[in-house]
Amino acid sequence: MDSDEAFYAEAAREMVEGGGWVTPLYNGEFRFEKPVLYYWLAALAYLVVGVSESAARFPSALAGLVLVLTTFACARRWHGEPTALLAGAITATSFGYVAVARQALPDLLLACFVTLGTWAALVALVECDAEVRPTKRWWLVAAGSALAGAFLTKGPIGIALPAMVVGPLVLFRVWSTRTTPSFRQELSRLVVDVAFLAGVCLLLALPWFAVMTTVHGVDYLDRFFIGENLQRFATARYNDPRPVWYYLPIVIAGLLPWSPFMLLWCRPLLRLGRRLQQIRPVNVWLAVWAAVPILFFSVSIGKQPRYILPVLPPLAIFLALSIGRHLWSAGNVSLPHRDRLTTAASALSGTVLCVFGVLVYRAQTLLPDSSSVGVLLGMGGLVTSGVVVILVGVVRRNLVPVALVAAAVVSVLSVQYVVLSRVGPEPVEVLAALIREAKPAGMPYGRYRVFVRNLVFYTGRPHVELSSTEQVVSFLRSSERVLGVVDEDDLVQVRASGVAVYELGRVSYLNTGSLNLGTLLRPNPEDDLRTVILVSNQPSTSGADLTGERSDAD
Repeated sequence: MDSDEAFYAEAAREMVEGGGWVTPLYNGEFRFEKPVLYYWLAALAYLVVGVSESAARFPSALAGLVLVLTTFACARRWHGEPTALLAGAITATSFGYVAVARQALPDLLLACFVTLGTWAALVALVECDAEVRPTKRWWLVAAGSALAGAFLTKGPIGIALPAMVVGPLVLFRVWSTRTTPSFRQELSRLVVDVAFLAGVCLLLALPWFAVMTTVHGVDYLDRFFIGENLQRFATARYNDPRPVWYYLPIVIAGLLPWSPFMLLWCRPLLRLGRRLQQIRPVNVWLAVWAAVPILFFSVSIGKQPRYILPVLPPLAIFLALSIGRHLWSAGNVSLPHRDRLTTAASALSGTVLCVFGVLVYRAQTLLPDSSSVGVLLGMGGLVTSGVVVILVGVVRRNLVPVALVAAAVVSVLSVQYVVLSRVGPEPVEVLAALIREAKPAGMPYGRYRVFVRNLVFYTGRPHVELSSTEQVVSFLRSSERVLGVVDEDDLVQVRASGVAVYELGRVSYLNTGSLNLGTLLRPNPEDDLRTVILVSNQPSTSGADLTGERSDAD
């Protein structure tokens, strides 16, 4: 479990153990950064199955399943069963979704609520035909409930995104009736519908914020709405600035192995100007739905890859629609340009899988605890999947979607359960066990720059946050026995200060948060693996340290 996940996993654990279900705590301190819904869901999972990584990740996995079903239902309503099945399959097997669905983070839960809320609002307020009117109230209830869930998951962005998608479309629909006798009726009906939707949302979302404001005062509102939302969007306080085009490669990578089939959009886009009158309204809605999040997050200062997740459902539907038209439309008549594009996209998808397999094999030096046989098997699964996709694209193009679904499943299983499988516990778990063994009840331990947030989850004990080597030195000069967790390079500076240091154990790990393409292309264990050392300022009370090493000033 990485450091970001630990924020949510640990806060949920402290919620269960401490019994405080209103204000999330992390390391014994108030955590105001995010609203409460993800913590509640993870805490409920803990109550059912116990505290574990799997339970902490359950809300994300559930959100991933609901998101697939929502994408399927949306595509079926607007484009029919075959497109819906393929859109659901694309969503379920895209690498970006799979990666986030196994992390204890609120982003996929947010994407799930935003997708459900946007779709329900589009049906109720924009589609709004004779078929919808008898059930409009239920669509509005679904939209308001989903927006409330999004608001309680990550705050105002959960309402802002659907509003920016649906707002212009519904205003255009009403404005288009301005010359008809029904204009005033449409306008008044819109006001009533929006008020009802907003009422449902506020009824569900506001109580928790009201309680938090009552308990913590208006400072909480300032910290959350200004500090954690406006500043996160408009400043570099939380994330390093990234270029405007940052999300374009992120979207392409997130939709792998399906994104090469975006090539199928080239011809329709080139002919768009001549066919504007033939475009179905639902495709305009999907285009706006896809464009708004990309534009919104692209102009923000603080960017993270997972922020863009809400854009992927409409893109999955567009991909499914394009693939279906190229492979199964026109009475299954083979057209040369369709054949070439489909073959090229299949070849590109298969090549990406093969290259990924080779990169996994090259990166085995960064996975010292993984089996070399497992790495070979994982590479074999990826390369074989890629070759199969390429061949199917040449000889049986109509089976390309089936081949890609199978290839994506094999690829994910190869990486997750073969390449990344470990014989023993994770390094952070090893270090947590050393701390529990060496630390009697009440003995403080400090942490500096390593295992940033996840160590407290695995130890089940709070730690002292140290922010400089000077603070580490001061902490280790305590008259009582204390423990410190530091990086090997930082320990050199600590030892140079003259403080007595006894090493109790060490672990090496790959920081997946800094993993990038360059790491896979040029793996270097000396640079990419971090060595973390557990030290004490006094000898072990049992009479012998795990390494027996003591360091004083020369």
